[in-house]
Amino acid sequence: MTVTTSSIPAKGFRVDHAKLNEDLNQLLKNVDGNLNHYALGSYSGAYKTIYKATMRSGIESLLGTISIANSQAWEDVVAYGREVILAPEDTAERALSPWARSCSDLHKELLKRFGPETVKAAELGTASIIENHFNGDRLAIPHVNKKASYLRHRHDAKVGAGFYPKSSPLAATCYQCASMPCSLAMSWFLPIEKAVQAAYISHLSVCDDVGSFTEEDYAVRMRMVTISAGVAYRFGGKALNVFVDGTSKQAVGMVAGELKPLEAAMAWRAVGGCSTIYSKYNFDECDLKVGLVAPLVMMALHDLLDWRCDVSAGNHENAVSAVYGFGIEAPFHAFLEAMLEEVLKHPRSGVYGIGAVTYMHFVVGRYGAWEYRGQPMPACEKCIGLLREATEAAGLEWAPKSPPKRYVEGDEAREWGRLWSDHFVDEQLLVQEAVSWFQYLISSGEIWLFDLFSEGVRPVDEGADWA
Repeated sequence: MTVTTSSIPAKGFRVDHAKLNEDLNQLLKNVDGNLNHYALGSYSGAYKTIYKATMRSGIESLLGTISIANSQAWEDVVAYGREVILAPEDTAERALSPWARSCSDLHKELLKRFGPETVKAAELGTASIIENHFNGDRLAIPHVNKKASYLRHRHDAKVGAGFYPKSSPLAATCYQCASMPCSLAMSWFLPIEKAVQAAYISHLSVCDDVGSFTEEDYAVRMRMVTISAGVAYRFGGKALNVFVDGTSKQAVGMVAGELKPLEAAMAWRAVGGCSTIYSKYNFDECDLKVGLVAPLVMMALHDLLDWRCDVSAGNHENAVSAVYGFGIEAPFHAFLEAMLEEVLKHPRSGVYGIGAVTYMHFVVGRYGAWEYRGQPMPACEKCIGLLREATEAAGLEWAPKSPPKRYVEGDEAREWGRLWSDHFVDEQLLVQEAVSWFQYLISSGEIWLFDLFSEGVRPVDEGADWA
């Protein structure tokens, strides 16, 4: 007899498929009342309508009472979604599951750009940095301990109405690190309300990555995955494929032998970070090459801003470490320029992606990007030129503005994000604000504070957690 992981109570709270069906039916009964009872903060009537309709579609999808006929991708969506609720995991075994057959065209194209050598380069690069530059002591790297930073600020966080309870790190992460920035990135081609709805599909990969095994986590995970399934059902088409992309975060690619290091590293992390979600290709019509720009750019910038944290935690899953492992001596700068050149392939999607990731890193407690202090190096004129050209081509303004320097200074931007997500209001031009922060980092030279080879950056935390 085959026993699925979801039936093994080896790591705490577990339920089986029959219990999940019971809980989904109960959630369906309570859809109308739950938001009214548990919601955090105010929300508009339009938000309530979209939230409830998407949640209801997701519940009925996972129960099998509605379906998309004659679709293997739909069958894989339902099977994968249910399994993430029951037994989240981010493993190579998951990447080899039958569900991977339904992954998106974007995912399949990215797999052609890297291979096992890329992962080996990242592992080698991480180990070499720690050994050769920090005397084998990874905690000597000035960095933000993401768990400690989250705990410092969790009670002051603003999260969207449907992301209760506020005490849940999983609910907060789905909003702060997935749905909210994802919707900003997608707003270049969707109106706010549609961008917010489509962005819920990003919960699935978060839940498969960070979900744990308590009863509260299970209840939150059930809601987060369910509304993601609702997005897949309501949008249909290629949204089904991007939903299943989450199963293949540990895919190793198809390329053997000689590689283009920067391209390979960028593609590897777009797969591992499941950033294909952020593409117009999945929710509208566009050329495949255009559709790849935002996923590549967003994950690249995330890795640039997160490099210190990743290496201090001994986590090799960062493109900059892979670039170093391939033998490029100034990996941060080389990768930054490669990212900006990628933006120019489709400036609007790329620049909106930059704004989304910059917003996330400077307002979310988990990342604590404002914590880095020290003496910036001189700015790179080439990087300034590339970013300015892309900004203007995207229809935004060149208006560098210092990002928040303390957590409390991000309160206004967090409130703008809440109004965006729960009221579909953008009175403050949120993407422009966040892009202006990145313009400042580049034009002032403060971007080098995130380069772990830069000297003079003052330590923040002594521990390393939540890589």
